[in-house]
Formats: sequence, structure tokens, C-alpha cells
Amino acid sequence: MASDYVLGTHDEELKRLLFQHDLWLPVARAAWQRAGLKPGMRVLDLGAGPGFAAMDLARIVGPSGRVLGLELSAAYGAAGQAMARSEQLYQVELRQHNLLRDPWPQEHFDLAWCRWLAMFLPDLEPLLDGLERCIPEGSQVLLHEYVHWDTFALHPGAEAIARFGQASQRSFREAGGDPDVNRRLPSLLAARGWRIEELLPLPVLGPQGSMAAQWMERFVGVYGQQLQRLGLWSAADQAEALEQIEAVAADPGSFWVGPTVLELRARR
Repeated sequence: MASDYVLGTHDEELKRLLFQHDLWLPVARAAWQRAGLKPGMRVLDLGAGPGFAAMDLARIVGPSGRVLGLELSAAYGAAGQAMARSEQLYQVELRQHNLLRDPWPQEHFDLAWCRWLAMFLPDLEPLLDGLERCIPEGSQVLLHEYVHWDTFALHPGAEAIARFGQASQRSFREAGGDPDVNRRLPSLLAARGWRIEELLPLPVLGPQGSMAAQWMERFVGVYGQQLQRLGLWSAADQAEALEQIEAVAADPGSFWVGPTVLELRARR
């Protein structure tokens, strides 16, 4: 895993992540409720990013609980720790950590929460090994990872957006990841003795102007620049994609569909 993300950690990406968090927060809260999250519990937040989810988890577990966020980016980790201090959420700790190289915490947790992390890992074994160290028998892991990235589209018929989706997936694979990693994770966990308790598809879609549509439009705008830097997309491609977004917006029946997420909950 590189020292930075293929998505980048610049200011525009940080703003996009905050919008993304607001969009997906009701989905995350529902998942945490299904997992039985309650005050006093100890939660391991893997790939915590700037700490947005960690703050919400901390509010649920309360002062008697604990949230430890492990995050690759030092900048994101520092931003999250500063946010925790400013909000007086002293039960939160964000720690810079490389899941593939660094020793995992020598403590146990009631729940491990992981969203859009496994898809970037070139090797899943360190993640699975670490979960076995930190999640004791009877406790759970809750993962939100993509299972079908090919659903990403703008309908009707925005061909440049379809090409953008393919270029995005190629960038993830060339960085060593797997955009549809949750096709494999349930089987890998079951082979290690985990009991699969929930497999729930989480589609995201919406008409023009909805939060879902704005989220995907922002992704095209922000990640299109990164794809150009990676040599997987061109300025002409980006211009065509943005033109199609503008053209399709005139159709009141048009809508966006995002990559399909699979909720995977398993118990030791």
C-alpha cells in the first residue's frame, strides 16, 4: 500500500469526503444499529480517513466507550484527532497506521468497522490476520465495500460517464486494489471460521439535484483530475464527461446510479 491514496488527500478530496460522509451517514447508522452498537462498546475504525465516522461512532458509544481509528494518512489522522479534541470526544483516538506493515493494536474490540478500505489493499491477509487479533470470539466485524462497480452510470446513455467508471476501476486495479472486493471477503472470512450474519446490498441512486447525484458528479469532477495525472483519462475525456452531465441534466427523467455496496457483517 502506498504512502498515500490513489484518490489523493488534497483539499478538494477532503471536501468530497465530507459530502460523502453526510450522504452515507444514515446508511452507516442503520448498519451500526443492526450490529447492536451501544454505549460502552469498543470500536475499531479501520481506514478512518479524516475521522468523520469515528466522531459519530464516539457519540454512540459515549464517554464509557472507546473508538480507535487506524489511518494511513498522517494528515487525515491529525485532522481527525484535532476534531475529536475540539468536540471533547476524548473516547476517540486516531492513530497513523499502515495495515499491511505496522503491528496491530494489542487490545480487543466489540466491533470493527471498515468502509472502502479493503478495496485498496493489494493483500487482504494482513487485514484478516489483524481482525483475528483484535476481534475476540463473540464480537463482530462490519464491512461496507463495493460488490459491483459496473453499476456506476448516468442514465440515459451517458457514454463518457461509463468510460470514466471503467477508467476509475482500472486505476484501483493498477494500484493493487480490487474495486469489487466484497465478492471475495465473505468466503475468505468464512474459511477462517467467521459466521456470516448479514449480506445486504446497498444501492445508491438519485435524480438530478439529489445528494446521490451530487456525490457522483463531484467524484467525476475531482477524480477526473487524478485520472489524468495517472495517464488513464484525458482533458478531452473530462470535457466530454462534464458536457454529458450538463446535457443529461435537462432531462427530468435522468438519474445517477452508483457502484453497489455490500454490507457484510460477520461474527467470530
